[in-house]
Amino acid sequence: MQPLHPHDPPSVGPYRLHSRLGEDAYARVYLASAPGGPPAAVRVVRSEHATDARFRAVFGELVEAGYRLESDRVCTVLAADLRGAVPWAAVEHPYGMGLPDLVAEVGPLSTDALHALALHLALALDDVHAAGRAHGSLWPAGVLVTTERALLADPGLEWAVAGVDLRAPHPSFAAPEGGTGPGTDVFSWAATVSYAASGLEGPAGLPRVPLQLRGLVEACLRNSPVLRPGTADLVRMLGGPRAADPWPREVLAAVRARAGEQRALVEAAGDAPPAADPRPRPRPRPRRAVALAAGAVALAAVASAGVWAWQGAGREEEPAAPVMSEGSPCSEGVAYPAPEDRLSGERAPAWALSFDPSGELLAVLTTEGLSIWDWDTREEVARLAGVSGPMVPVFSPTGCLVAAGVERELDGVDTPVTMATSFDLPSGTTVEHLGPQRGPSGPDGVWVDEPESVREVGFSPDGSLMTVFVDAHMQEPHVGLVDTATGEPVGQVVEDSVIRASMPDSERIITADASQMTVWDVRSGEELHTVRDLTEPDFLVVPGTDEVVFVSGDRLVWWDYARRREVRSFTMDGFADAGTRAELGHLGFSPDGERLYADWYVFTGAEGDQTAEHTSYVWDVRSGEDLLAGAEEPLRFRRAAEHPDGEALVVITPEDRVVPVDPDTFEPGEPLF
Repeated sequence: MQPLHPHDPPSVGPYRLHSRLGEDAYARVYLASAPGGPPAAVRVVRSEHATDARFRAVFGELVEAGYRLESDRVCTVLAADLRGAVPWAAVEHPYGMGLPDLVAEVGPLSTDALHALALHLALALDDVHAAGRAHGSLWPAGVLVTTERALLADPGLEWAVAGVDLRAPHPSFAAPEGGTGPGTDVFSWAATVSYAASGLEGPAGLPRVPLQLRGLVEACLRNSPVLRPGTADLVRMLGGPRAADPWPREVLAAVRARAGEQRALVEAAGDAPPAADPRPRPRPRPRRAVALAAGAVALAAVASAGVWAWQGAGREEEPAAPVMSEGSPCSEGVAYPAPEDRLSGERAPAWALSFDPSGELLAVLTTEGLSIWDWDTREEVARLAGVSGPMVPVFSPTGCLVAAGVERELDGVDTPVTMATSFDLPSGTTVEHLGPQRGPSGPDGVWVDEPESVREVGFSPDGSLMTVFVDAHMQEPHVGLVDTATGEPVGQVVEDSVIRASMPDSERIITADASQMTVWDVRSGEELHTVRDLTEPDFLVVPGTDEVVFVSGDRLVWWDYARRREVRSFTMDGFADAGTRAELGHLGFSPDGERLYADWYVFTGAEGDQTAEHTSYVWDVRSGEDLLAGAEEPLRFRRAAEHPDGEALVVITPEDRVVPVDPDTFEPGEPLF
């Protein structure tokens, strides 16, 4: 059991995720819970399988069969989404310990413990076979040990991989004849028991199986399936259902400790299940989540219900919006098509850029679309055509989701409209968002109001909300809030005209116009704080604080708006003197918050032959030192993005080229393109 990774989603469907349980042949597995329900293992399909139609078909069949399996020794399916961009299944997960973790903690099992394990697994397989099915993927990590028994951790969902690739998901525990059937399950049972007796993978552990069990285990490892006993024979030769002794003290102690850890995680989230009911409970039917097929596009529109509308309990039923992202990390690859040609910096000048939070990918906005680069290999892995400026692409703090602007021609609208668009890179899922606007309605799809272009997108620090900021009319909401777990609009705020918006946390949003900044309460719409004396609408939120950085005259002011006091400031010489000719080009923090980047420029030369003269800064936040000052040829940039680990700085030069820079010496390297 491992803590959630920063890129893991906080929830999947109705299930809140608490920790990682591990991975198997096709999915990442999480400990999860839903209010009032039992603990579950949510299995989120990895992107390389989610986009494979053959896998999805086989996986769907196995999930449906899992609902029908009746056994108290097999963890059965509780809920699933088989139609979404990234399929998932929630399977029962009583509090307990995986067999590999148990062997790692207490060592190879004693004879008594091994006999109990062998009998529990034989009984489980016998239930599966009695239902006319085979499991097909038994191996140690697929065994869950509770304080009372050992169970199969799922009804055989991993066989979906074998059904596509025609190979066993775990070759070391697979029968030599291949395929799936009662005989192959018996072989896998023997290989798993051998592992529990030795800690060695597959049949290699047979010599360490106690003599009392070795002959039976060896018979199950025979090359010919017809010479292996059946599961009913295994149960009989192991003494029958009543022959399973309680776990030895060392096993029970380890399992109880792990179960306690899992129970504490679930209870801390407030999702603890009710007290056990001894009556049989009905099998739940599949959850049919409405989700977006990979590569498809859908509009997520929100009905305007006045100046402020927090859409919560009691709202009218609306069609479910497409799922934006399942939170897959960028390391799982990019599902969008690779570019067919090599990007040219001369042909496609760059406008903006940003790293994903893991540093795996770099997104560069160019005149030919949004270019996605694998940072380690310096190779362009995808190019999202249609993405255009001036909206800066922004990565979600969790998962591998990037939001940008796509200009679209809309039916019944005279001019193209820039739509906020989220791209889930591992799954290839694209979703468009209207923000706080009313979309087309009626049988003819007529727009309720003339649609406005989206100016900016952003995310809350925990990635749970996306902000969509539009050029709305004066008395209409300007900022829409989208739940990133579902893609559903959940609120809208701010009817005053503003230019910038940012979320310091999921409870507040900060907006700015040309002279004033306002902090709003997201749920109530109340104005919490006001900051005046801005000379530029651009500002930065200092993560985890009540502090912001904004331009006032020729200074960048670091301001605590709750205490109404200045923390520190940084001088931009010449900015105020240039007056209206000066433009702030870039303002940003390094990922660790220890550096502050800024750039401003003025146009010089005759009309029609003007060039922009840039003045760039990299300040050390603690000392206030400008790290570019004093250089013989100081670095100049239009935009800057620092790698999350600080290993590189990438800038867009005044000539619109993307150039890696040494973050210590600020020496530029060769352009990326």
